Amino acid sequence: MQLAFVRARPGFQWREVSETNYIDHYVFAKLRTLRILPSTICSDAVFLRRSYIDTLGILPTPKEVRTFQEDLRSDKRVWLIDQLLNRPEFADFWALKWSDVLHNEEKTLDRKGVQAFHHWIRDCIAQGKPLNEFARELIAAKGSTYRHPATNFYRALRDPESRAEAFGEVFLGIRLQCAKCHNHPFDQWTQKDYYSLSAFFARIQYKILENRRQDRLDGHEFNGEQMVWEARKGEVEQPRTHERMSPRYLGDDTLKLAGDVDRLEALADWVARPDNPFFARTQVNRIWYHLLGRGIVEPNDDFRASNPPSNGPLLEALTRDFAAHHFDLRYLVRTIMNSRTYQLAAVPNETNQEDEINFSHALLRPLQAEQLLDALSQVSEVPVKFTSYPLGMRAGEMPGVRPAISREQHPTSGELFLKQFGKPDRLLTCECERSDDATLGRAFQLLTGELLNRLLTAPDNRLGRLLAAGKSDREIVEELYVAALSRPPNQTELKTAVDFIAKSKNRRAGLEDFLGGLLNSKEFL
Repeated sequence: MQLAFVRARPGFQWREVSETNYIDHYVFAKLRTLRILPSTICSDAVFLRRSYIDTLGILPTPKEVRTFQEDLRSDKRVWLIDQLLNRPEFADFWALKWSDVLHNEEKTLDRKGVQAFHHWIRDCIAQGKPLNEFARELIAAKGSTYRHPATNFYRALRDPESRAEAFGEVFLGIRLQCAKCHNHPFDQWTQKDYYSLSAFFARIQYKILENRRQDRLDGHEFNGEQMVWEARKGEVEQPRTHERMSPRYLGDDTLKLAGDVDRLEALADWVARPDNPFFARTQVNRIWYHLLGRGIVEPNDDFRASNPPSNGPLLEALTRDFAAHHFDLRYLVRTIMNSRTYQLAAVPNETNQEDEINFSHALLRPLQAEQLLDALSQVSEVPVKFTSYPLGMRAGEMPGVRPAISREQHPTSGELFLKQFGKPDRLLTCECERSDDATLGRAFQLLTGELLNRLLTAPDNRLGRLLAAGKSDREIVEELYVAALSRPPNQTELKTAVDFIAKSKNRRAGLEDFLGGLLNSKEFL
């Protein structure tokens, strides 16, 4: 049970707000109970930029901004969402998100394994594979890590316990680590539950076909093909009682597996069932988190009795709907984005300015490392180089964490930028590994860093081409605003910028300073 303090607001009157779909019904019912009014709907410019960033990880182009502004149809937001969901960048962006939690990194998987795994993940999303089938293939995966890429899920998980913990977080939304040494202190799971789940993974074996690792002292580094297979024997013992544990689904004591049954297949089938009590709600919560900035259960992979959802009826409705529509990622994203809740402005009102958990207004979120670097490159129209990848590849398209760099090579400025701005090493299954905290180093990188300086001063960047085309200061400022913020400047902003450039001794330098300031603004970041 979750209790909430409701402020006494004398004279409070609920203002009826139009509901787009069932999401709004559950969100607004909760807000009405709490005497909180939702913010107004966001502007077209905000919706456009938010939608591109949340679905594709990139900004709209100036042409796309103007096309949307000039569209007079009443359903143009619905139309835009459908267009975005069918773009190839959608698969790129959500493959990045899945790669983060599936340990897709070069140290353990090697570069070829990372690329094969990423390509498989991206293809699943591009083809619209139901997420329960996607999970089934990952859990039951066997074979070569190069020829059957889903097996790379197990390559980084070398013992039954680590596999069970990763499985619990990714597919069930449950953190089981606390039940390894004793019964979970804040949830229902016992030590027996922990090792019964681990027993599903006890028979996984590896055959290392080759290992060309550079650091012979690092036992976690692999560079070569491996085979993942399931042996006929292999058990897990409960360390306290020394009892040999039989495989058992979480929350289900009825399972009886014959000795020769493929345990991974059985577990995969259980997860993929429409009535599985954990999988659908976990994926719904994860997708909601990525679109709204906060899970209905937060952290989004920590479902437990002592961490109830902020809106239980909403989560239940989304879970039922997702399962009823065959675990379709695009369907769920479309449903959420078409809701009025998703389209609320970030500007609070008197009643919701302190609310952070009930989705009464949009939460301000900084751009993630890949989004920020790609946005800087897109606005400046200067590609960022990554080692071993073709010039023009976006950060959001990179399969792994780090490119193939020999010990004699130094990372490029783009690679250092991603690291400094919180791109995770993918050593954990938790979304929390990605950092978006403001730091002094990040501030210096944006103010005086080598990368941004190169993007601003490149002779043939967007600014250089506008100057070569004979554009006026006013025209250039308007173009840069639309490119960076997806909106034109207001009259005050326009006059301030034009006056600043006019006072500069060097016109090009003045425009570079203006653009640098725009790219450091809170609205851009």
